[in-house]
Amino acid sequence: MILIIGGAYQGKLDYAINNFPGRSVFQCSEEKPEMDTKKDIINSLHLMGLAQIREGINTIDFLRGLLPQLKDKIIICDDIFSGIVPVEYEMRLWRETMGGALTLLSKNANKVIRVFCGIGSMIK
Repeated sequence: MILIIGGAYQGKLDYAINNFPGRSVFQCSEEKPEMDTKKDIINSLHLMGLAQIREGINTIDFLRGLLPQLKDKIIICDDIFSGIVPVEYEMRLWRETMGGALTLLSKNANKVIRVFCGIGSMIK
C-alpha cells in the first residue's frame, strides 16, 4: 500500500497519476460510505470517512477489515488535522477518526508520501 497525504488542493491525485501511470481511480464521496476496492487509487478517503460518521460506521474498523484488499492500492487523503479545532461535534469526530484511520494505514503502508505544492516527500 502507498499512502499519499497532504493539504487540500496540493496536487495529491495528479502526483499519484503522474508517478504511478495507468491506474484506475475511485473517487470517495461524503454522500457514500463505501469504496470500490477494485480500483487502483482510492482518492479523497477523508470524504468517505465523513459519510461513514454520518451513517454511524466505525471507519477504523471498516479499514482494518479491508487491509488485505488494500495492500496493493494507492490511498489518497487530505490532511484535515491542522488548524483550529472545530466547534461542531461531527467535525471534531471526523478529524479524530481520520487521524486514527491514517495511523492504521500508515503502519500498514509500504510507503507514505506527503505532497505539498505538487512535490512528494517520502516520509516512510
